[in-house]
Amino acid sequence: MSVSESLLEQEIAEQPKAKPWAYVDTGSTRDLRLDFMRGIVIPLLFASHFEYFSALMYIGWERVGVVSTAEIFVILAGIVVGMVFGKKLRNEGLAASMPALMDRSVKLYLTNVMLIFIIAAIRLLPEIDATIITTFHSPFSGKVYPLFPPADASVFKLMSQAFLLRIGPHQFQIIGMYVAMFILVTPFVFFMISRQRVGLLLGISWVIYFINFGAHEPNNGSPAFRPTGAQFEYAFPILAWQLIYVHGVVAGYFKKEIVEFFSTTSLGKILLYVSFTLTAAFFVLTWNNPMTQFSDISLRMITPETFHSWYGQYFQKYKLGPGRVLNVVVLLITMYAILSRCWKPINKALGWFFIPLGQASLYVFYVHIFFLLIIANTPLPEMKDFWINTMIHAALLFTIWAMVRTKFLFKVIPN
Repeated sequence: MSVSESLLEQEIAEQPKAKPWAYVDTGSTRDLRLDFMRGIVIPLLFASHFEYFSALMYIGWERVGVVSTAEIFVILAGIVVGMVFGKKLRNEGLAASMPALMDRSVKLYLTNVMLIFIIAAIRLLPEIDATIITTFHSPFSGKVYPLFPPADASVFKLMSQAFLLRIGPHQFQIIGMYVAMFILVTPFVFFMISRQRVGLLLGISWVIYFINFGAHEPNNGSPAFRPTGAQFEYAFPILAWQLIYVHGVVAGYFKKEIVEFFSTTSLGKILLYVSFTLTAAFFVLTWNNPMTQFSDISLRMITPETFHSWYGQYFQKYKLGPGRVLNVVVLLITMYAILSRCWKPINKALGWFFIPLGQASLYVFYVHIFFLLIIANTPLPEMKDFWINTMIHAALLFTIWAMVRTKFLFKVIPN
């Protein structure tokens, strides 16, 4: 054997062994792992908004940690924005990236406003009961709050409130917040990144978050600060939720560096194991939730009083409690790591379903409003049967999946 052949064999032997199940990252802005994770949001969305108790609730209703559709959607949306628009920022500069950003902003905003006008028109049809998307029923107080002005209100009042996003279905509020965040926050984030002031940017984001978290709340339970005055701020105060969006955009922009940190450095690997451990701990915590629907399978390791105390202090959703922030971060890190290591079998088993939904998650958010209306005008919800409810959820999921696959109305509805 020649010396060159011997050296070649030695070099091959020293190369790291290939991971046959691992995800192959091509460096593209399209990351199928993120699409898969966004797709997982959709069943959670259905569990939250189609509130018919079914098998879906065993993975929804905060069953995989104290997180909901909203946190996962917002942080993943931020990551995608950072990856897609950040690539143009990195290659061509701030001025070149802004037109595409503004075009997307206008499209999202106008589609949001158009949805409000469509629902305002539908509620005038006597054959249709639009209560489910025109009112909000508080499960705590039992009160019903109107989300649209009276039917006899002037068209100008309707228009002014719609343009300011002060009306609309509560099931769509997260998109209103995302639109406002995209328009108001993203340009500032990109400006700070372009000036290499990322540390200052994240510091400002945390200061704003803690100011809002510690602010005195009025007696009616509404947020202390509502800078936009929009309806979504009652459920998703922008001063709180900007935290995970800003960090998501930054993470998307520096995705390559972050992935290398977790995969090549000792500290990164330690933090990865910490994320796995905390994810498991949060999973155990949430299965101690004293919800009556899950009383038969509750772990009961924590008393209901203690659970409610912890939840109220650290896991409130509308204020985005710090425990909830930590939970969603470690959960996403854990999911991304698992998908990276075991991508091929997971993708083969479930990718056909979750990836299309994830790539069209905005589209799904839009069209599910109309499915809410359709199902509410059938006798099915009144049957209150577990198996019928499970069939409703399954049929809805596969119907929307088929719509995505056939790109139904994709030219009209953002995706």
